Amino acid sequence: MTTRPNGAWRESASPGAQASGRLSTGAKVRRWLGRRTTPYWFILPALVALAAFIAYPVGYSFWLSFHDYQLNMPILGKPWVGLQNYRDLPDDKGLMSSIRWTVMFAVVAVPVGFVMGLILAVLLNSPYLGRARGLLRGIFLLPMMLAGVVAGFMWRMLFDPEYGPVNHLLGLIGVGRVSWFGEVTSARIAVIVAELWLTTPFVMLVLLAGLQGIPDELLEAARIDGASVVQSFRQITLPLLRSSIAVVIVIRTMDALRAFDQIYILTNGGPGTATSTVMYYNYRYFTFFQMGRASALSFAVLVAIALVTALYLAVLRGSRES
Repeated sequence: MTTRPNGAWRESASPGAQASGRLSTGAKVRRWLGRRTTPYWFILPALVALAAFIAYPVGYSFWLSFHDYQLNMPILGKPWVGLQNYRDLPDDKGLMSSIRWTVMFAVVAVPVGFVMGLILAVLLNSPYLGRARGLLRGIFLLPMMLAGVVAGFMWRMLFDPEYGPVNHLLGLIGVGRVSWFGEVTSARIAVIVAELWLTTPFVMLVLLAGLQGIPDELLEAARIDGASVVQSFRQITLPLLRSSIAVVIVIRTMDALRAFDQIYILTNGGPGTATSTVMYYNYRYFTFFQMGRASALSFAVLVAIALVTALYLAVLRGSRES
């Protein structure tokens, strides 16, 4: 207690309370900063790993795309050539042939795989299958458990001209022996069939998840109003699957445009360069130690995939707004 000049009494704050009052604002700021920065400390190791294993290699590859770097001749150094590696890409006839086949491969494999996956998803979503749905779902998802390289070896044995079961089954219906990897058309068919077998389960899984998210009340109301199964599917199911369809189309298109592993195992780009995709042709750049041109082609493919994805999303957004 202390005395004022006029004799009035008042309580005086203790030194600890005064210091606490002076530091309260700073403590609040530190506490706020701690809450804001603590999550970043937890993800810092992951960010460092991403920078070491992704950001740096990508940045270095982008830097190499502007240089003429022959890995087998380090004495030549890495002279700067600017955009010359990018300008030389259209003059490579083999690359242009690979681009045409890659586009054809994507145009065939993506829509056909989407239709097959949609049919399987509708089948597995049907209540008429009962308990068999779980068993069929597991069977149809088996290809997703295999790596592309393993699937490639498997299909190479299946399509073997001499001992493969595919030719044996064709022989039972009167079809002669097919040299699957010796002719252009048959090799391309074999590649597409293997791709469909490996990727259709992914399409089915995503679309099945979308189908199971559609409320049954909507379909029941349409059925009460007299809508047929086809009308309900076209006017209710497909519009509500738009987001799932967009995810499937975008991811499958990106996968098709950068197909490599099955091509490498099944046909090795042959016969000749008939099944050589863009990424397989880029692999050949690396095997010839043309690191600058290979890096340039990698980033050209990256830009092409980004543009195709942006186009898909723009079309989807426009259809949604309309």
